[in-house]
Amino acid sequence: MLKFVGLYNADGSLMGELRYARAKLTNSASCSLCDLTHGWNPFGKSSWRTACKETKVQIDLLHRDEALEDQLSAVETLPAIVQFDGHKWIQVMDSEQIASYRNAPRELLAALNNL
Repeated sequence: MLKFVGLYNADGSLMGELRYARAKLTNSASCSLCDLTHGWNPFGKSSWRTACKETKVQIDLLHRDEALEDQLSAVETLPAIVQFDGHKWIQVMDSEQIASYRNAPRELLAALNNL
């Protein structure tokens, strides 16, 4: 089973979530991974949950304040998706690539499966 970690461009605390929501409302911050997995639904999009159940790809989702330093150092900007190659974390998708799957979670997971 392939395992990935998606890193959000937001902090996981209540204050971090509120700061992100305010920034998103004012168009001063964005997170294509948040848009794909949650949108405005704090419980997550049903399309994302369904796609995850239907795939062999395992993806853990972490906020930037929950991520390992090694995971964060593997990327230039957030959000991103990383994978451990057996020695180190490597970036496999950047924000623009994630954004290209904004309404297509099954396709994003299929793309990860093909890596």
